[in-house]
Amino acid sequence: MEPLRLTCGNILTLRAGGLVCPAHKHLVRGRGLSAQIYELGGPQLAADCKNLPECGIGEARITRAYNLPAEYLLHTVTPQWSSGDQWGAEALVQLRRCYQSVLDLARSKGIGTLLFPALGAGTNRFPHSIAAHQALEVLTKRAGEFQQLTVCLHTPAALAEWRRVKEDFFPDA
Repeated sequence: MEPLRLTCGNILTLRAGGLVCPAHKHLVRGRGLSAQIYELGGPQLAADCKNLPECGIGEARITRAYNLPAEYLLHTVTPQWSSGDQWGAEALVQLRRCYQSVLDLARSKGIGTLLFPALGAGTNRFPHSIAAHQALEVLTKRAGEFQQLTVCLHTPAALAEWRRVKEDFFPDA
């Protein structure tokens, strides 16, 4: 089993110790994948989230996953892509910090397998090529610390873009 895997499909049907949820800073139901996770997680998930402190951009929080095929949810607040304007560099740092915070939290809780969506590439509008590069910069360096890290992309086109970035910039990973 390779430590870092890229795949395409419905992330909500895959099993892992931890599932990464793109989160709102108040840990309430968001849009896109977040909304689907909260719907499947049910009222217990929402109740758990109310008891957690606010989550800043790039930070991570953890809850049980309840009705999802993972044991834990790792919530992280991703930055908004600003089309590469003067705040673009900070957004890149914040997106990398999302991955680092999730990995640090998972490691501290003994979670060996993680499922990641393309953080930032959904409703926060990061282009997949940029989101992939930021993610893979962190994940390739830390994959050996885990049994498996899986990035599950929503479309074959997104998967192809992530694979291209991996081959072009991280060929030895």
